[in-house]
Amino acid sequence: MNNTETDKIRMFEHFVDLYSPSVYSAIVKLTGLTDEGALETLTIDVFADLWKYNEDLFGELQPPALLYRTLLHHIFLYLRKHGSEDQILQLQNLLLIDPSHYAPFLQPEKKASSIGFLNRIKEIWKAR
Repeated sequence: MNNTETDKIRMFEHFVDLYSPSVYSAIVKLTGLTDEGALETLTIDVFADLWKYNEDLFGELQPPALLYRTLLHHIFLYLRKHGSEDQILQLQNLLLIDPSHYAPFLQPEKKASSIGFLNRIKEIWKAR
């Protein structure tokens, strides 16, 4: 692994440390979930998705904006998967957003350059 890649991983680890409490809290509030396992999985999924777009995350786009869009994307996917259409409509009315705005995140996945990085995200999360 080269220095640039190592630097990206360190920056991402710092990003996870900085934003994971807020992401977790937002998921709790917007989904109403209480199951710790499901909350942890959703939180990790958000950060794993963000890693796929790390060029954007550490580029010119503001990281909180990308984080917010990715977070909402995962929340809508979770709610749709669990048949919570009423809750989706309620969130759309409250947040005044349409899930179609997150279509760019549904494009084919970029390969993470570090094998097992999802496991590293899980380790960071559990070490908190």
